[in-house]
Amino acid sequence: MNYPSLVWHLKRTELFADMELAEVEKLAASTPYKYYQPGEVIYRMDDPADALYFVHSGLIKLSKLFPNGKEAILSVVGQHDIFGELLLQPEERRVSQAEAIEPTTLIVLPRAELQTLLETKPDIAMKLIQLMVARLFEAQSWSAEVSAYSAPERVASLLYRLAREFGRPHPQGVELNLKINQEDIARMVGATRETVSHSLSKLKQTGAIVRPRTPIVVRMDALKRYIEESNG
Repeated sequence: MNYPSLVWHLKRTELFADMELAEVEKLAASTPYKYYQPGEVIYRMDDPADALYFVHSGLIKLSKLFPNGKEAILSVVGQHDIFGELLLQPEERRVSQAEAIEPTTLIVLPRAELQTLLETKPDIAMKLIQLMVARLFEAQSWSAEVSAYSAPERVASLLYRLAREFGRPHPQGVELNLKINQEDIARMVGATRETVSHSLSKLKQTGAIVRPRTPIVVRMDALKRYIEESNG
């Protein structure tokens, strides 16, 4: 029952979409499922980078922890996403922590199998490089936003991106299918929870947000208009 599903999910990922079915079936033999409960850590900072992960179902937050106890959430990844891709050297260590937000099933590709793929399939290596470059570009863009924009603008930009990726239709707009609270949003935008609360209230007043508490409901057109006017 699980095996065809595993092959299907691998084919749905950007990395293996163009691989022949027989090759994906062979790859699936070495990529077991792993299951995680909400709050369970998949890997910690400085752990050996020993596998690449594909999200079969669920949600994962990638974050960076600091010596003062603070946490910065770098991104949230969901179904068919890939993470843990910094695996080019045997001595590579994790630079972030991955934690399940909700019940999560992952497909795990060990580093040895990935290395073989990279050596024998140049197109897979190129796709992985493109993925890493895209992640770097996203991180640099978000860093620029954190430096240049006000807290309400950063919150609006974050909610817009999350709604596009994880939103589902709602009678009043789009509902974020994410179990994140104001503290999580604060860790994503580099602000305090109080500042995020104030920002959400401001966005609600403008009509960009219908419901500021989980599950958050936004109006995409109004949210986009707020972002564009703020950036103009």
